[in-house]
Amino acid sequence: MARRSNPQGKTCFGGLLVEQKMQVSMKISSRIYLIIICLTFPLFSCVNDMETVNKFIDTEMEPDFMGENVETLYSDSARLLMRLTAPVFKQYTSASEQRREFPEGLHVWFYEKTGELKAELTANWAKEDLATEIWEARSNVVITSAEGEVLETEQFFWDPGKGIVYSEKFTKATKKDGSITTGETFSANQDFTNIVFTKGRATIILNDDEPENQP
Repeated sequence: MARRSNPQGKTCFGGLLVEQKMQVSMKISSRIYLIIICLTFPLFSCVNDMETVNKFIDTEMEPDFMGENVETLYSDSARLLMRLTAPVFKQYTSASEQRREFPEGLHVWFYEKTGELKAELTANWAKEDLATEIWEARSNVVITSAEGEVLETEQFFWDPGKGIVYSEKFTKATKKDGSITTGETFSANQDFTNIVFTKGRATIILNDDEPENQP
């Protein structure tokens, strides 16, 4: 049976202090249910092939941990670096791909070490691979910088271990002056420096007040 509570937990992630608040629902895993059936009904035909059992368990895709109205704070030396909110949070630790998933989207705020807002990210779906610690966001991914620049794509990856962000889908970047750069793929450092577009195209907005011939 599900058990609900309102925990406030603190853990470490890549050297950062992570504080998490949410309404929680935990479920007994399918593996435990299968063991109970075998012990309760010894004549029941239980599968001995563990590979087959694991495939059966993984196909159910039941999360081991669920949360609603999630708020997660990532800090370093008491300095807030990232704030994440999401309506639904699911964690899969028994499945072949161990991950944290945000099936109804998320909203992330990134902060400078000075405390100033650096950028915001929104997406309709996201996950974190617990083995590689790589984040993936999909569907209507929008990143807005504090300067008003906007990056739009349908898929976005963040690899904190390598310190890079990238997309394997069409990406559009719009500067504050209206200039637009597009590309088939996109990559950059995680602080959005050294930006590279493949098969890129740019539309530059000229200021009519500027003279035609620049010195």
